[in-house]
Amino acid sequence: MTTTCAPQTTTATMERIAAGVDPWIAYRDFLEDWTYLPDARPGLVAARPVAAEREHDRWAALLAATAEALCERDGIPVPAWTRDPDFCLAEPWYLYEGTGRIRGWLHESTPKAFAERNIWSGDRLLRRT
Repeated sequence: MTTTCAPQTTTATMERIAAGVDPWIAYRDFLEDWTYLPDARPGLVAARPVAAEREHDRWAALLAATAEALCERDGIPVPAWTRDPDFCLAEPWYLYEGTGRIRGWLHESTPKAFAERNIWSGDRLLRRT
């Protein structure tokens, strides 16, 4: 018996989050497929993810920022959907808790694709990809 595994796209990532999978696990699985399936990369980000619930908007924004940053880094055309203003958060999302120096580091080191969407991640989020 052979089992095939479909690469996890941005849309599949949002579907998993909506189904109750821990969002960080779903996000990590997307990043792993990006890392280990280079031929699949354009297809992984081709379709616009949809946040099923308002509470999932930040994850859709994170996927848009990630898709843009990875495509730019790896020389793949950036999908047009990533520039949709719906993927910009009204309130800042700090991926690391803390104030003062931590916030300063986040503001200084967060890649442009994330900062433009009001996601403050620092420069380590995509380090393993």
